[in-house]
Amino acid sequence: MNYLAVVLLFVFFAGLAMTVNEGLWSNTVSLLCIMFASMLAWYWGPTLGAYVVEQAQPSAANEWAFWFASVWGVFFFSVTILRIISDRSSRVRMRFVPPLDLAGGLLVGLCLAVMFTSFAAYSLFLPFKAGVWKPADGAGWAQQVVAQFSAPIYTVGKAVLQEDFPDLQQ
Repeated sequence: MNYLAVVLLFVFFAGLAMTVNEGLWSNTVSLLCIMFASMLAWYWGPTLGAYVVEQAQPSAANEWAFWFASVWGVFFFSVTILRIISDRSSRVRMRFVPPLDLAGGLLVGLCLAVMFTSFAAYSLFLPFKAGVWKPADGAGWAQQVVAQFSAPIYTVGKAVLQEDFPDLQQ
């Protein structure tokens, strides 16, 4: 559990570092793509997971991995398609005043890093629910990191998908 928290912190800082120089427009488009793709992943990922589990018929101990891979597969496919569509449909980049572009780009890049890390943290609840990884085995700070990082995507998902959003945090 402690290693998972460190990996999540690394994902957050790497995501932030990769978005610092992108600017306000690119980070805003990426943030919308990440948020929409995460909602698609949590809506269609379990459907794909059920199909894959039915076809593969894994053991009960390994079934969570198919659900996990399905959710992440739908996420990566969705974010890739959404980013390609947004890049092709809007070839002209909006220009902002340089100080606004710098400050806004940093702020939206921070939000982007938080939302991507939140999706990653929330997806960890699949192996937690399966009992493969035990959150109670980790230190208090590690449990807090996973809980805090998973909260934003859960809140957005609950608002967007309402009752269809998987309530894995309980």
